Formats: sequence, C-alpha cells, structure tokens
Amino acid sequence: MRPHVGEPQQLILYVPHPESRLSTELARGSAIVGLQLVTGQIRIYYEGNVIGAQNLKRYREKAVQAAGRMLHRYPAGYPTRARQDVDPREVVEVGVIDAKTNRIDISAGPTDLSWWVDAEDLVDLGLIQKAG
Repeated sequence: MRPHVGEPQQLILYVPHPESRLSTELARGSAIVGLQLVTGQIRIYYEGNVIGAQNLKRYREKAVQAAGRMLHRYPAGYPTRARQDVDPREVVEVGVIDAKTNRIDISAGPTDLSWWVDAEDLVDLGLIQKAG
C-alpha cells in the first residue's frame, strides 16, 4: 500500500520542557510524538498509559501508540484528547520514530531523558546498561 502524499516518513519524539505546563499536565513517562505545523506550533500526540494497559508498559510501546494516532488518516489523525498544538518552547526534541517500521532513534543522552523516562525504559532503548 502506497503512503498518502505528504505522509511523514518519521515523527519527532519529544519530552516536555522541564519548566513547561506539559511537564505537570502529562503523566511522567508519557511518549510524545509530533510534527511542526505551518503556523509554527507543534502538533503532538501523546500516550501516558494512565489506565495501566498491559500492552503499553514500555516507553517504546507508548511511542508506537502515539505515532499510530497521529498517522491514522493523516493529516486528520485519530480523534483523541491526547492531542495538542503547542508552542515549540513547551517541548524538547529527543529523537525520531520511523512511521513505517516504528524504529526509535534517540538523539538525546540518558541524562537528558532520565527525569522523564524510567530507567527500565532507558535500558530497553539501549541508552544505559542494566544495573547490577
């Protein structure tokens, strides 16, 4: 199946800026994906697994879920409350997720992520070694 014209090859992964409203509004560890809009704002979709779903325990699973919502009937996206258009100062880019394969490439260092992403997820992403 051919992708729709304009469908992105990858989505940007973000964490909230530590001093932003998002850092207090979103569940810690939420995966945030997004793209810049022509308005200059960034459209984000996020998944925090606040209901405790078994298939969304890992950061990578949450990122895939958020990306799927954004890419659903792109550019409309999946209708959800887990979507916002935010000022670019609200978020910090930390990597990308491939829209087709869901491969995650993190460009940020573990110290830049550890305040938001759990250590177990940093191990899973290959950013740190398992302790012990």
